[in-house]
Amino acid sequence: MLPRQIIYSMRYFRPWLNPEEGAEDRFRTSMSAYLSGTHVVPLGRARSGLYLLAKTAIVGNRRRVIMSPYTIPDVVNMVKLAGGEPVFVDFLPNSTNVDLSQLESLIDARTACVMLTHYHVSQNHLSEIIELCRSAGVKLFDDCAVSLGASIRGARLGTLTDGSMFSFSGFKILNYLWGGIVAIQDEQSFDKINAEVAQWKRLGIAQHRKQAFKIWRYALATSPLLFPVVFGLRRALLSTQKIEDILPLSRLETVSLDQTITSRPSLAALEEWNRKLDDIENIIQHRRSIAAIYDNYFRAISVSAESSDEVRKGSGFVNYPIVVPPERRDQLYHDILSRGFDVGASLYPNVHETESYTSIEGRTTNVSSLVRSVLTLPTHIRVTPEYANELASGVQKAMGRNSG
Repeated sequence: MLPRQIIYSMRYFRPWLNPEEGAEDRFRTSMSAYLSGTHVVPLGRARSGLYLLAKTAIVGNRRRVIMSPYTIPDVVNMVKLAGGEPVFVDFLPNSTNVDLSQLESLIDARTACVMLTHYHVSQNHLSEIIELCRSAGVKLFDDCAVSLGASIRGARLGTLTDGSMFSFSGFKILNYLWGGIVAIQDEQSFDKINAEVAQWKRLGIAQHRKQAFKIWRYALATSPLLFPVVFGLRRALLSTQKIEDILPLSRLETVSLDQTITSRPSLAALEEWNRKLDDIENIIQHRRSIAAIYDNYFRAISVSAESSDEVRKGSGFVNYPIVVPPERRDQLYHDILSRGFDVGASLYPNVHETESYTSIEGRTTNVSSLVRSVLTLPTHIRVTPEYANELASGVQKAMGRNSG
């Protein structure tokens, strides 16, 4: 019995005691080298990177930002706060890969940029999307919040587009309570963003308090000592409820540019990131190895099954989602839980369906279907090969039992 998601090792208070003033310079140098020399700006809140990138692209009548609706509400809000007009692009069926033909039809003279998101597998047609955006004269940015360490044809995400955002908050593999970076290729755009962020204040310990409690509570609930009890209670609760299993933190919204958004990371965060930079590759390789085991059972019904082997090989596999019939999803979920395995539903909602965003232009039919058809299997560092095989076998048995 293992949780489907964990909090990777994190020191909550010790980094605040004697942080080094040079922590940011060390981090910038190390992360820039990791991203093959790409310019890096550390941020107090990762989502502000999307705000900053959108601002660099919005000029005159070019205000439309084409983006995925399979995300948290704040991603859309950052675009709005930057002065952009979100437009939603759909996925291919049973996939998180963008529908390339629809994307092409949405790009016009009003388009400022395309904001592409990479999920458990990286976008399969990134090179075609890069060429499409260049030919149309629009910027291409990518949201790499859950895909640190992923690469395509040997080139890391964060080095292939005009700009990228990475999140290093509590649930990520390189983590602290809040924070992230924006990575930028163009020198002029970097200078502009770097100058703006330099005017922002660093996050203080008091501003982290509520977030620290939320992350600590989740870490405690998924600890080896308490998780069996928590899982039993959760299983009993979900046995009588419809599955609504998206992390509560995903539903938080920022409706204005508060001081946490326009902030630089605390020196404590930078200390933690510096300490754990060398862990990235080991964690990614572990996630890929667990995904390879699941492939032996579920490759044909995995989300984005059409992605090439080359793209999958370099992907980050934050989890391993599979597609099941939506009318059977809840029963399968309950059956898997009853067998003692913790799995998840959809990582994100389709925000296009929520009241604040229904009027946004775009078609999202396939995303709507996806969020009702997904079960996600864990890939984190505590998942052993033996457990992955046991879980996959248990899921197969549940699917066979519910096939009729």
